[in-house]
Amino acid sequence: MCSTLNVVFNGLILQAIWGSVFSSLLDPRTASARTAKVNENKYCYSCVKIDNICYNHSYLFELPAHFGDHPVVERLGIMKSTNVLYYTFEPKFSNVEYSKVGFVSLNYTFHGVISGWQPFNFGPFDINQEERKVYLGGTDGIWFVEDMNYFPTYFSVKSNLITNVVVKDHVYFTTLFRKGIFKYVNGNLHIHLGDKWVHNFVLDAVDNIVYLNDSGLYISLYSSNQEDVKLSNKDWITGLTADGKGTVYAWHVDGIYKVTVGNSPSEYTLKRVTGIAPDAMTFDESNNIIYSIRKNLYKLTKVATNKCFGR
Repeated sequence: MCSTLNVVFNGLILQAIWGSVFSSLLDPRTASARTAKVNENKYCYSCVKIDNICYNHSYLFELPAHFGDHPVVERLGIMKSTNVLYYTFEPKFSNVEYSKVGFVSLNYTFHGVISGWQPFNFGPFDINQEERKVYLGGTDGIWFVEDMNYFPTYFSVKSNLITNVVVKDHVYFTTLFRKGIFKYVNGNLHIHLGDKWVHNFVLDAVDNIVYLNDSGLYISLYSSNQEDVKLSNKDWITGLTADGKGTVYAWHVDGIYKVTVGNSPSEYTLKRVTGIAPDAMTFDESNNIIYSIRKNLYKLTKVATNKCFGR
């Protein structure tokens, strides 16, 4: 009899203890306290580490567009004032156009594709954040759309096939059949690297040009007469972009690389910083990484810690 009473008594004690625990777990005030404790500890629970900084890794959504059978997004860019993402994609084979630029609100409230009165093959683009314009290159020169008005307006260099567009104070671009990088200033064209074929390029914080050609990745220094510095012997770079501070990043099938500019050519480096291999990549208004793989969109959000959970 005593043994039975002891079992019952012990069971009641355990029930009371676990009841208290479960009620505290369900209590929103306790949940808030636990969340605050996690934030206080500042651990990164879904983590990618870049330059000893932790980034929470999250899936955003699937990009909406009439993609072809094998979706590829080649370029990304964000209009920071409106949080609208622009992206270059290949539409279905039945389309007259073989390259188009779509857009989607990162709040996912609307989306669409840039089009006009006639078929436009738009591919390369860049965003002037101050003017709130998107400059688009394609098979017939450079055009632009204004923020919240997605009908293209002609800008310049008609009848040229544009392969790259970069906007930084002025519009820079490359064309398919001519060497060098062209800079458009008040209706006049100035040429940089006029003796080189340039496949892709971007400008960093101090207007150094990081560019890709058949022999590798280089940096051409704005404030020096010295020869261009080779960052890599490979021409395998898939894409280039600059973050909000003007630091240049490159990517390929084995990960994302960062370009570092030092005090001498020997200190200019191209360093792999993560194994994530995006199809395209850009930075949002908080300088967080937004990237795509096929038509899936992801985000890397900086966390104020270098303590990655489980690492």
